Amino acid sequence: MTKTIDLVALWEWEFDKEFIQQLQLEAERANVSFEHITIYDIEDFIRALHAGKIRFYTLLDRATDVDETFEPVQAWALQNQATVINPYQDSLRTMDKIAMHYELIKAGVNVPFTVMLPSMEKMRWIDETLMKEVFKLPLPFVLKPAHGGGGEGVIKNVTSHYDVHDGRSLCPWDAYLAQERVYPKYLYGWRCWFRVYWNFGDIEIAWWDDTTLIYRPFSDKDKPRVRFDEIQAMMQRIANIANLHFFSTEIVLTREDKLVAVDYINDQIDLRPKSKHYDGVPDEIIEKIVRNIVRFAAQHKRS
Repeated sequence: MTKTIDLVALWEWEFDKEFIQQLQLEAERANVSFEHITIYDIEDFIRALHAGKIRFYTLLDRATDVDETFEPVQAWALQNQATVINPYQDSLRTMDKIAMHYELIKAGVNVPFTVMLPSMEKMRWIDETLMKEVFKLPLPFVLKPAHGGGGEGVIKNVTSHYDVHDGRSLCPWDAYLAQERVYPKYLYGWRCWFRVYWNFGDIEIAWWDDTTLIYRPFSDKDKPRVRFDEIQAMMQRIANIANLHFFSTEIVLTREDKLVAVDYINDQIDLRPKSKHYDGVPDEIIEKIVRNIVRFAAQHKRS
């Protein structure tokens, strides 16, 4: 007898615990069968899949990108026509900030002026031609690797153009972006820096201070003052490129009153609730994401 599961979630980050608990409660309310798998369960789960003792219809994977132990579950999903939320190949494609930078420009999305640099392993010293482009960047500027997240390898305050040589040593295997620093406008004394979520076609937004990393809830009264309709249109264009079910983007309303995407497509987004973590995401946003994940799984039950 094969056990069938409507929704399987893979996770490895300890701070996903509250999110997984919410997902389980919402799945129970919606009559969607749910299993969550950690590093402690994964080997037994993979054996059961291959033995035909278990099958599932929808997969949410928050683990494979950092631990290849989970990868056979993705492979099984592909071979058995299971639905994957944020398909792994699309997720990998959007992790390349250089490729996404050019895609966004083509789609008419405002992005900061950026100079693309080869990895330190490929070019120890930036050549003269590229340095001429680097010198076009006003000081200070931002230096960040083309892959990865969570601020790893990022220098936010580069004060000398020559720092592009050694600055890449934080991630010497990766290409880098030398990027114009974007300065936000202020409203209510807050920086107009937003974390915007594409949530299965819905758009959620939160104030997010890039210096303190603190979120603030966003109200309907804020919408006309920050040109929310234009933010929605921008997110739609980004979503068309990403081809993901849910992700987040950082969008800034600048001093010049221009909307600029500064951190393009974050797939494995932080889902720690603000009620439990001082720098967590507003709970109502997580609740909406959880609800849409379960609704999506319900639509794909036994399809």
